[in-house]
Amino acid sequence: MLVSWAGTIPKLCDVQPLLTNTFQEKNEVNLLYFETERLVARQLEQKDFDEFNEMQGNSKVMKYTVGRAKTREENKSEFENIISGYFLSETNRIVMGISRKSDETSSLVGACAVEKLDLECVEVGYRFLEKYWGNGFGLEVLEGLLTYSLLELGAKEVIAEVYKENINSVRVLEKSYMDFIKEYTEEKSIVQVYGLKK
Repeated sequence: MLVSWAGTIPKLCDVQPLLTNTFQEKNEVNLLYFETERLVARQLEQKDFDEFNEMQGNSKVMKYTVGRAKTREENKSEFENIISGYFLSETNRIVMGISRKSDETSSLVGACAVEKLDLECVEVGYRFLEKYWGNGFGLEVLEGLLTYSLLELGAKEVIAEVYKENINSVRVLEKSYMDFIKEYTEEKSIVQVYGLKK
């Protein structure tokens, strides 16, 4: 679920505050994190802000994360923090922009993230601008995140959280290689946890 790109997983992984240097070195060196058949996961750039703001400012996109559309000011602050994070010597998460390979301008269609929870476990999440829903991008980027996390980052376990009422995202997780692990209640909502172990 990665609410504001920073989620926690109770009773599944012990949270550690920092990523390893290897994780960060990959982050600093590569502007491109991974590719799928149709998509590219890359570092966000200043030119992406308008699409980022459109995505985060959409109440439908944000319904199952923070529960409301974010303001332009909130989005600007978060966007600048994400960009600044690319240059930190240590970090516990990487937020990536998603573009279509077929788009020569590399316009932002969504964003995804990997957050290190402990030495072996990461959480993944993604969101897309509403106009790109229904294209199968969710499953495609999730599979890219799984491969990147397990093979490139060396994670032993990858997890994802979703509100049970978020039917479309639940379907994506059910179609993926991830297995249902458990569910718990958070502020009167049921959260489902899915995982994949190496």
